[in-house]
Amino acid sequence: MDKDYPWSFKYFPNSKNPFIISRSKIDLFLRCKRCAYLDMRLGIKGPKPFPYNLNSRIDTLLKNEFDVAREKKEQTTYQKKAGVSSIPYYHPELHIWREPFKAARFHHQETNIIVCGSVDDLWQDINSKKISVVDYKSTFNENFEKLKKFDAPYLIGYKRQAEIYLWILSNLGLDMNTTSYFFYVNAKKEQAIFENKLEFEWAIIPYHTEDYKWVDKTIIDIKNFLETNKIPASTAECDLCKYMSKFFDFIKK
Repeated sequence: MDKDYPWSFKYFPNSKNPFIISRSKIDLFLRCKRCAYLDMRLGIKGPKPFPYNLNSRIDTLLKNEFDVAREKKEQTTYQKKAGVSSIPYYHPELHIWREPFKAARFHHQETNIIVCGSVDDLWQDINSKKISVVDYKSTFNENFEKLKKFDAPYLIGYKRQAEIYLWILSNLGLDMNTTSYFFYVNAKKEQAIFENKLEFEWAIIPYHTEDYKWVDKTIIDIKNFLETNKIPASTAECDLCKYMSKFFDFIKK
């Protein structure tokens, strides 16, 4: 871990040091208060997600491809074909904002909480000059056309992600566009054999947010929540809580 970009392991109520959290902690708080309290207040972390190494490699290749256009200050073929009137945006700190363990950071003075988010990319509208958050996603979905409607319930986490990044960057002084983009690459189901390659189709999916001010209120809620000394009840919808409940019921027998 880079000493110039510290992270907080857990929250100490009497500490004067900022409490530093990633956007995933905000999402955890919104999904399950019990898991969030155990994680942020007591330092009891849940299981780490399985690393998506292949997805990360695709992200890197896309970043490299867009960086070439960024240096030339021109649109990529993808943006032209999709009719997106933007070019890759240059910022001297973009390479820092992209790093997962550095990230774009905003210090919320009212709560003394620093919120961090590592963006995949930023595009600038050619006409308005406003800047859009861009997130790369790689997957395999047999019904890609349905996915492109971007209305499935599980996508709420991705939408929150874009809004949190939008909140961070607007507070850092960037003139942000309320339209974010999800650049999806989807492995083609028509490919019959491997032949040492994987073929993809792609789509640029716009996401229009009407309000990202909820992030500010949520940060205040997290601060007040972490000041308490009571572990919340488990959440019925939380898979980890359900697993732990069944586990303890079993060992009590």
